[in-house]
Amino acid sequence: MKSKINNGAVWLADMLEKIVAVPLIIIGFLMVVVVLIGTFWRYVLRNPFLWTEELARYLMIWMALIAASISLKRREHVGLKLVINRVPQPAKKIIVMITQLFILLFLYYLTREGFSMVERALRQRSPALNISMFWPLLSVPVAGLLTGIQLILQMIIDLTAGEEY
Repeated sequence: MKSKINNGAVWLADMLEKIVAVPLIIIGFLMVVVVLIGTFWRYVLRNPFLWTEELARYLMIWMALIAASISLKRREHVGLKLVINRVPQPAKKIIVMITQLFILLFLYYLTREGFSMVERALRQRSPALNISMFWPLLSVPVAGLLTGIQLILQMIIDLTAGEEY
């Protein structure tokens, strides 16, 4: 039974990673194009677009926050690895689980408060793009939700796997 649960969680975690990777690639490409357009207009044509810097900033925020779920899935949190690698083997699993519970609690509050922030920002407009701040701020709860789902899957994988850290 444990191996079926583990296999299902691994499959879901891999699928979520693939699904999240597609918008990340698109956002990264768009960010490069926007920065190139802004640079060309500013330095070659000497007539800068005001909106390119703002759009590039919002795209970068979306990309960094959404990529957190992939980083968590791949266990690429450098600070945590540094500590875990120095702890004796029996304590590693306990420390990892406690840490994951605290991260999950943080992600819960981040998502909850993020949605509250998005709701309050519906009528706010961005300075250069003149779009609702709903869109840039939506990155916070979406990232919290995706990372929280990925963390829950990783916790299931850790609890059902017989592997050591």
